[in-house]
Formats: sequence, C-alpha cells, structure tokens
Amino acid sequence: MSWLLTATDLEALEFGARMLGSGGAGDTHAMSLLTRNLLEHCGGVTVFPPSKILSGDVVVAVGLAGSALAFSEKPSGSEPYVRAFDAVAQKFPGRRALVCAFEMAGINAFAPILVAAALGIPLVDMDGMGRGLSGLHQTTFNAHSVSMTPCALVDTSGRCVEISGSTAEEAERSLRVLMGLFGGWVAFAGYPMDGRQAREGGISRTLRRALELGRQFQQSRKLIQSVSDAISHFCSHTAGCLFVGRGSVVDVHWEPAPRDSGAGVQAKGTMIVRAAGRYLRIEAQNEFLLLMDEGRLLAKAPQIICLLDSHTGIPLLSERILPGFGVDVVVFEAPGEWSEYAAQALVDISGYGYTIPSLGDSL
Repeated sequence: MSWLLTATDLEALEFGARMLGSGGAGDTHAMSLLTRNLLEHCGGVTVFPPSKILSGDVVVAVGLAGSALAFSEKPSGSEPYVRAFDAVAQKFPGRRALVCAFEMAGINAFAPILVAAALGIPLVDMDGMGRGLSGLHQTTFNAHSVSMTPCALVDTSGRCVEISGSTAEEAERSLRVLMGLFGGWVAFAGYPMDGRQAREGGISRTLRRALELGRQFQQSRKLIQSVSDAISHFCSHTAGCLFVGRGSVVDVHWEPAPRDSGAGVQAKGTMIVRAAGRYLRIEAQNEFLLLMDEGRLLAKAPQIICLLDSHTGIPLLSERILPGFGVDVVVFEAPGEWSEYAAQALVDISGYGYTIPSLGDSL
C-alpha cells in the first residue's frame, strides 16, 4: 500500500536515520529542517512499496556523496539533488521516473524526500544499503548487477558531471578524485533501474524501518521519564535490537586509515567504553564497524552498531565521541540482503583492513 509522508514524521525519521547511520552518514539536523520546509509547503510525498513500480518505470537513487562535514559547513536545499536526478532521468525518455535513497541513513535518508517533494513524484520505500556505509559501490544494487551509471554529480554551484560506462567501483574512484574540485560533497543520482531490478536488488521498507525505530523510541520516552530506562525499554521492545551495555567512554584514538580501507574513509578510530566492570572496544572508519567485549567479537558490519548518549538518547556520530561521554551500546541485526553471497564481499570487514576471527571468538 502507498502512504503519505508528512512533516510530522520527520522527528521520528531523524532519530531512526541516525540509528541506521551506525555512527556515520552525517548530522541530520540541517537536512531535516530543509525537508520540513518543503513538506509543509507541499503537504507531503506519496511513498510506494517496490511492488507498485511498473515495468515501464525507472527508479533513480539519490543522496549526498563525499564529506558530510563539508555539507554541514556549506549546506544546500533540494536544487542539486533535483538537477542530478533530472540529469539521469532524462536519459530514459517516455518513462515515469521515481526516486529512492541509495542509503537510508543519516542525511541521505532526506535527500530522496527533497526530490520527491520538489518534483511531485512518488518516493519508493527502499534503498541499497539499509544502514550507513561509506562507499557508493557498497550497495545491494551493485551486488545484483544494477549499473551505477549513468550517474550525475552536482555541486552547490550547479556544476554537473556525468559518468557513464563505468563499473560501480570505477565510478566510485572517479567520484573521490572529483571531491576536491567540488568542495568536498556533491548531490549524487544513479543506479537507474526498472521494476524488476528494484525489487530484486533493493532493500525494501527501509524508510519504514527508520520511522518505526524513531516512533518506538518516542513511545518509550513518553512512558518512562528516565532516559536510560527509556533506552532499555526501547531495546527490549524493538525487534532485532540487542542492548550490550551502559558505561562511560574512557579513551578515544584516531589515526590515518590504512590504504586498503573502504572508499571515502580518511581516519580509523578506536573507542573504549567501560561498562559494568568490563571494557567494550569499538572500531570505526566513519561508521562503527567492530564491537568487542574484553577481546571477544560481539558484532561487525553489516550489523548496525550504535552508541546512544545516555543523557539524551540521541545516536552519536563517531567523530564527535569524546572521553567522559556516557553511552549506551546497542546492536541491530543487519538487513538480510547482505547475507547473500554476492553482497557479502562488498561489506566484508577485511575490506577495511581488519583481520578478525568469527563472532564470539577471542581476538
């Protein structure tokens, strides 16, 4: 069934998108405000499930590529995303164009809403990641052989670069080279696909998942005054959520990431949390990638590792965590699509330069 997304949904979406960002995908506040203004003006956008995509439609994935920090310093409205979307959609004349996210996490959860609201077109409830990841090639679309190109990149000055005839990995490398010329970030549109490709290659209901996470936390906060107790209630009433521990950050260390790290990763971080007499170690490269308990591996990407501020309940960004922060550590199940053989190599932890044992084994 299709449904209407309105400005009243954005508070819940913002929380859920930060959760799915797993410490990455940027600060959602500016994008949420931009989206709210558009939705209040147009009344909302129609959201389709992938099953409603017609055979003659084309679905284009949009979002921000590059540095979320650069975006926070020089944000933009819907214009770059709309222009990038149009540049790709116009290559498929005569076909109805729909929009989806390539990454339903952080600031990228809002980009397709901006396009849908600005153009009055349906938004498809799916993406290619189901969480935050650093590389545009790290999608289930790519794993199902959906071409990332033709794709378009548009900066805040309106400059547009189009890439065609490249693999997702080649296009990703080209994009990273261009980032310096574009001021650190661009609006991206690509992965044009028909209905069959979208249904087979996309992760469905990711917008719904983000909204449900936010609404469940809102409900927990209404029922329980204490933030810490509300977080515990949220975890116990949310499917696929594991509460790991509550404690204080005792050490944070960042260093340049190894050359074989994921695309777009510039720094490698380690956070140590003392929780109930034991030490949790979290490894991050933009997103939280590994979680260890006294040297025993508890979770790894594509599982979604989150650190919540114990005083506010807000999911924290990895680069903003400092010693002394009180945090609650939680883990969500990974989207099932990442368990498929063709997709596993795109998110395998070894691709970030880690060599680790199996879950539950000691390091």
